[in-house]
Amino acid sequence: MVYKKKRIFKILLLFPVLFIVMFGVYIYKLHALALEGNKIFEQRCLKVNPHLISYKNSFLKFADCLNNPKKCSGEDIKNFWDGYISEMRAYISEEDKWLEVEKKYINRWDFKLIVPWYVKEAGAYQLEMYRGYRDEAFYILKQYDNKKIDEELMAKFYEARERRNKYVELYDNLFEKIWSIRDWRKIFANMPVPAGCNDENTTIPDTSGAINLEEKPATPSPTIVPFVPELAG
Repeated sequence: MVYKKKRIFKILLLFPVLFIVMFGVYIYKLHALALEGNKIFEQRCLKVNPHLISYKNSFLKFADCLNNPKKCSGEDIKNFWDGYISEMRAYISEEDKWLEVEKKYINRWDFKLIVPWYVKEAGAYQLEMYRGYRDEAFYILKQYDNKKIDEELMAKFYEARERRNKYVELYDNLFEKIWSIRDWRKIFANMPVPAGCNDENTTIPDTSGAINLEEKPATPSPTIVPFVPELAG
């Protein structure tokens, strides 16, 4: 009888021990995933965003020249446009690599099983948002390399822009909502802003409406600018 009581006691003791072990593994895995996600975002700040921001800024300078033709020489306009195109090419190359890494990360079984729903949703929105940025740039370059207007490419470009805007809004709205969500897991999953990320490499310039269409801008040689879809805002 005494042996049976000891056996029952050991079995009962096993349950809280198993629970503590499983809880510890869960917390460890949650923290590890958050740490890995933070590193992936830091790589975006260091390798992807600089090209994205640079080509957007080049376009803003180019647009300023068109709006104020007396302000820039033809060489200035060409240099800004060349910078716009070259940085866009570099951006697409780096974005493709980053999107692949991000896709693998959010599609992992442990990510899907362990992280809170709002993190999974934010990851999905972020992936689609940056796909939109990538596709938008990709179709600009395709159109530019064609050296002539292609209606199909233009349609794909505008679809990519609309998709990008849609997911930017969804991501921003969810990000604001996350702050008000009470979840004890935040204690173990919250990460500081990555060391490599700052305002300079996380703020993407808005080029919408950069060129003043109310007044006809000075138009440089068609060999320099055969297609400027960002005119549409």
